[in-house]
Amino acid sequence: MSKLFTYLRINKNNSSYTKLQEDGIISYVKEHKMEIFHNIEVEINAPDEEKNILELLKSCQMNSTLLVYDLNVFGRTVERILEMVKFLLDSKIRILVIKQNLDLVSNDDMLTKMVLGMISMTISLDKDLMSLRTKEALTAKKLKGESLGKPKGTIQKSKFDKQRDKIEELLGVGLSVRKIAKLLGYNNHIGLNNYVKKRNIREHSTSLEELAS
Repeated sequence: MSKLFTYLRINKNNSSYTKLQEDGIISYVKEHKMEIFHNIEVEINAPDEEKNILELLKSCQMNSTLLVYDLNVFGRTVERILEMVKFLLDSKIRILVIKQNLDLVSNDDMLTKMVLGMISMTISLDKDLMSLRTKEALTAKKLKGESLGKPKGTIQKSKFDKQRDKIEELLGVGLSVRKIAKLLGYNNHIGLNNYVKKRNIREHSTSLEELAS
């Protein structure tokens, strides 16, 4: 048998799921009298840390077997899961999935093709259903006479929010928006200018300056 790798998706915010994976893998290995070559653990605590899963791909070897508790360890969307599974199979890595009882051998294997086809169909169906839900919800609101879109005056989050205090401070000492943009490392001052106008930051910084004096 090829070298056996196991993969745990660690999440500090969901320790029970991590424990579930550990127990499931230990039990499966004992039952099938398998020998683990290497345990791979990747910590992913937030959606933007999904890129950390690349560590799994770096650690696996071609023509090896990867044992996981369930398909969810590969991502939090069906598209992401399918992308990861296909990548591993393309790398000649067999995937054993305990919870779903799957043995994904290779891209040429008939059963594997059927499973991947079903996952692809799920993605397509999910997108269609999401589109239908959105259209029906908007139509229902329209029929009730409710206005569509965001309420008037809603202020969206901006990349400038994290430096708002600094922007107010620099405006307060008389710097132009163009100079502030350059000083804070923004390539285009127009976006910053719009941000300042929409949030009345110039007026606020002026009042702060008056208070200071």
